[in-house]
Amino acid sequence: LAAAGPAGVRGGIIEGPACTGTGNIPAGPVCYGGSILTETFSVHVISHDGDVGIVDMKAVGPQSAECEGAQFQNDNNVISIENDHGCGLTNYEYSVEYCPDQDHLIINLVKPYSVRVVLDSQTCPAAGE
Repeated sequence: LAAAGPAGVRGGIIEGPACTGTGNIPAGPVCYGGSILTETFSVHVISHDGDVGIVDMKAVGPQSAECEGAQFQNDNNVISIENDHGCGLTNYEYSVEYCPDQDHLIINLVKPYSVRVVLDSQTCPAAGE
């Protein structure tokens, strides 16, 4: 689910996905997922207190990466992952934003390609999956 729609293909103005509201990510654990082209992204918020928390992240595709137990900070719904250097995410430059009214995350990828990916709220997988 990228920000570009049919108007973007024809050269029209590309509108980004909506991101409105106030409030924190729901009490964990909560999961979000989505894909673009051949890359699939998932984020599992294990726990948080509104300001800091722990998250598992995964990217599957040509630029695969996985990170378990990364710490994050939430500042006005902009989520900063603190310790992602050992997670295989060095090929990515990104930011993450939580959208309370839509209950989704938006990953703003800068590298390896510039695109916004919407991760919709999902049922978390059972333990061990």
